[in-house]
Amino acid sequence: MKTEFKLSEADRAAMAAADAAHIAHERAEDVKRQAVLQEVKRVVSAEVYTDIVEELTADGYTFDYQIASSPKGQEQYGGAAWGKHYVDQTTNGGYTGDEYAGTVSIPLGDGRYFQFSYTM
Repeated sequence: MKTEFKLSEADRAAMAAADAAHIAHERAEDVKRQAVLQEVKRVVSAEVYTDIVEELTADGYTFDYQIASSPKGQEQYGGAAWGKHYVDQTTNGGYTGDEYAGTVSIPLGDGRYFQFSYTM
């Protein structure tokens, strides 16, 4: 005999409230991301900004955008227009061998860094 599971009205209300809170949080984070990206765009060349946007959209999920006063991680050089940057990779392969996570810091000049976290 199959038992049908039914949510109570209280459960439905709790789920709706949790969904609304999550949506509000994501909207607030998007406003913050856009403000940080506008500052980055203001201080770097068009080529560097284009490379940054490509990096943000190509490598999984990026979050926690900020302008920092010091970098995280080890200094690295890449083929991107910004050249030197810093990476603090906290997950290098993970249990399955294909999980990566960490923080990237890109110099903006004047002792400031565009910093974001990633997971893929």
